[in-house]
Amino acid sequence: MRMRFSIGLALLLCSAAALAERQPGWDFGGELLYQFSQDVNFKGGSNASVDDDLGLALSFVYRFNSRFELLFGFDWNNVDYKANIAPAPISPGGPIVGNGFSVDGTLEYWTPRVGVNFNLLEGDLTPYVTGGIGWAFIDTNIPDGRPTSACYWDPWYGYVCGTFQDTKNFDELTYNVGVGLRWDVSRTMSLRFGYERHWLDLGEATSQPGFDVIKLGLAARY
Repeated sequence: MRMRFSIGLALLLCSAAALAERQPGWDFGGELLYQFSQDVNFKGGSNASVDDDLGLALSFVYRFNSRFELLFGFDWNNVDYKANIAPAPISPGGPIVGNGFSVDGTLEYWTPRVGVNFNLLEGDLTPYVTGGIGWAFIDTNIPDGRPTSACYWDPWYGYVCGTFQDTKNFDELTYNVGVGLRWDVSRTMSLRFGYERHWLDLGEATSQPGFDVIKLGLAARY
């Protein structure tokens, strides 16, 4: 009985060790994001309140060994916001003309990014720390020009007519740090749960806004 128990325990330990090896290779996966709300103040007195919302991400991670990983990612989110727009003078130093107003809108942004993960343990269940940098492409959906009507031949849908309007877009540097927990469920699958803090380098903001993000991810291991 003791011999059977010892053999079973040895096989279990060997299996766990093999599962946790994380040899060099790739992790391909997706993540569900939850971004918490944040208020942003801008120069001139305007401000915006960004709602909390869900987003999605794709990640491509190269494992150099069981601890060090290089991350390539792509985040997408679509969040509502409310903004209070402050009036401004017609010319610098002149009197303020008109009244402020409020707007409701939706921000849509795409963020390609690169970063590193460091697993603190070599086992199949390990805490990790992460950090990265990216570039956010943001569409405010605020009209930026007059509507334009046009008709064209679409290769898939045929003859199409519609009215189109450009919207205000901008792009900014973003960077993040975070902590989390990685679990290698099997030789081919991993789960990741983490908390990250994302900063957006908005030039017109009075300070760099930071956004709290929770991520839940599933990845296939190769």
